[in-house]
Amino acid sequence: MSDSIYSGQPDRLDRAVAASAGVSRAAARRLIAAGSLFLNGQRCKVASRMVRSGDRLRVATAQPERPALPPLPIIHEADGVIAIDKPAGMPSTPTQQSADGTALTVLEGQLAARPGPTPRLWVVHRLDAATSGVLVFATTRAAAAQLSEAFRQQRVHKRYLAVIATLPAAAAGEIDLALRRAAGRALIDPAGKPAQTSWRMRERRGAGALLEVAPRSGRMHQIRAHLAAIGHPIVGDRLYGGLAAPRLMLHATAVMLPFGDGEVTIEAAAPF
Repeated sequence: MSDSIYSGQPDRLDRAVAASAGVSRAAARRLIAAGSLFLNGQRCKVASRMVRSGDRLRVATAQPERPALPPLPIIHEADGVIAIDKPAGMPSTPTQQSADGTALTVLEGQLAARPGPTPRLWVVHRLDAATSGVLVFATTRAAAAQLSEAFRQQRVHKRYLAVIATLPAAAAGEIDLALRRAAGRALIDPAGKPAQTSWRMRERRGAGALLEVAPRSGRMHQIRAHLAAIGHPIVGDRLYGGLAAPRLMLHATAVMLPFGDGEVTIEAAAPF
């Protein structure tokens, strides 16, 4: 990655990038369109955005050639909504460390390769990179507004599967512990934001168990932090004290979206 602080007169982003990075304006536009440009820490794909003195520009440098990623499994596509079964280890959206190889960018390329008009994707939902399962995008502005409001009002219901290494004392339970963010983690803190998670045991797995987990709020790392707080960190979750494993054993198995007077359920079978 390369960084610079813009020190010129207010100008369009494409011209500012061209001047700062020493490239042509056309090349700057290609970088912006590819999602490789970050303005003050936020990815920006609008070439006409105004840049002012003191703004921080970050350009993702070219990455080594990588093998083409396999197509993402599209498990639902209707009514302005598209959902995929995201693999573990893939970020949902571009970050400052990775502008490509994310669920959003891979799906954009996949849709662009199909015949006919390419739909625009709106981000309305995210999963941790380590978590697999149902990931939802909108393909129309109306659906994006509807889904964003439904998520905000907590009318979208989600169901996860998680493997833990020890057997819980009860068959089911409720966790109501407020969370706050700190250095990339979710910490239990009574002064944090309210967070509630329900769980039930689906089956025994050796000395541990497979749990079905339903978060009723959508805090960062909520399930991971909550299960660790009750003494049952998820297998593969080294950040919260889980046993080592090839992957985080957490999978978003179903998302229930409100539509009209009913509900649409999108499911992805568990890989473990």
